[in-house]
Amino acid sequence: MLIKPTLRSNFFTNAHPLGIKQNIQNLIDEVNSFEKFDGPKNVLILGGSSGYGLASRISLAYGSNSNTISVSFERAAKSNQSGSAGFWNNVFFRDQTKHTNQIHMDFNGDAYSREMKEKVLDYVKKNFGTIDLLIYSLASGRRYNPETQEMVSSYIKPLGKTVTGKTIDVAKKEIVELEVTPATTQETKDTVYVMGGSDWKDWIDYFDQNDALSKGFKTISYTYIGGKNIEDMYRKGTLGKAKEDLEDASKYLHTYLEKKYQGEGLISSSKAVVSKAGVFIPQMPIYVSCLFDVMKAHKVHESTLAHKYRLFKDMVYGNKRILDEKGRIRLDHYEMQKDIQAETVKMMKTLNDQEILDSPGTKAFLEEFYQINGFDMDGIDYDKDVNLDELINTYVPSNYNF
Repeated sequence: MLIKPTLRSNFFTNAHPLGIKQNIQNLIDEVNSFEKFDGPKNVLILGGSSGYGLASRISLAYGSNSNTISVSFERAAKSNQSGSAGFWNNVFFRDQTKHTNQIHMDFNGDAYSREMKEKVLDYVKKNFGTIDLLIYSLASGRRYNPETQEMVSSYIKPLGKTVTGKTIDVAKKEIVELEVTPATTQETKDTVYVMGGSDWKDWIDYFDQNDALSKGFKTISYTYIGGKNIEDMYRKGTLGKAKEDLEDASKYLHTYLEKKYQGEGLISSSKAVVSKAGVFIPQMPIYVSCLFDVMKAHKVHESTLAHKYRLFKDMVYGNKRILDEKGRIRLDHYEMQKDIQAETVKMMKTLNDQEILDSPGTKAFLEEFYQINGFDMDGIDYDKDVNLDELINTYVPSNYNF
């Protein structure tokens, strides 16, 4: 089967497994260049198949020799279907770690469901007893509400006004205008339900009730603040309301965990990175592209992996925390420096569309967007047929939970 990138409305509908395999190897080579640190023994990651969650998993597995369990909802590969990038990320991570003395497990399904919580708890009790860290890094567009028996969708929309801006058409590699109308009250509530902090609290409460949390247990989730030039669509939009709810959940969890386990409930503001959702936010891809150029010029740019590695080594399990007045870990402190923000905004305002497309930052943005789906990787022959059956038989572990 010949696998070429297929995009629909800036969304990859396929992935190249051999490119994913190389990308996982590159991430592991990168983390192995860092020094080890004392971290958690047993880790549960909700949303560990891509993005921040995958970077967290690799950072902890190789940085502190942690055992990991990941819960994600991925499309499995079949004889004539390539499967999702996250599916192959799970598969090749497991393959790379199979000869270590660690335990790594994947659960593929609905992380919001009670059934999934029961399955994961049963595995934890049988294999670990308790967990030391829970990372909440889910990024889903829908969540089932058992009370109303309805599927609830989230929305990336502004509040109160229409927002227009530019984004990058990834397939055509050109800049296009994007207009987003304001969310309704119900759409805002739905977004908070799907992407806020209630499910995070449900996971902690369920494991707490079943004595599955260790003394000193920590939990952390990821938020984003960003610059003022994107705030109408982010912090002042539906996503911002969901993040506020997530941040409130961290305060509730911290108070409870500190008292019962001498533990912590943490929230960390991450830097802007290349993500699947970012291309649907007006100005976000342009902001990220210009930001990359500015941060590289100032020698403070970090890969997603290096960013999360520093979080756990220095700030969660180290003594170099940077906190703001709301108690959030400000891992984004380089991005939010006044000079970095000023130069980024200046670039966005002064460069024309073609100059932005030709900039190193945009080229890096597009390259990474393709690479996280297994394309444009050095050393991969994309004109060669891929035998999916052979890859599945060779690499997919027998205990992969489809």
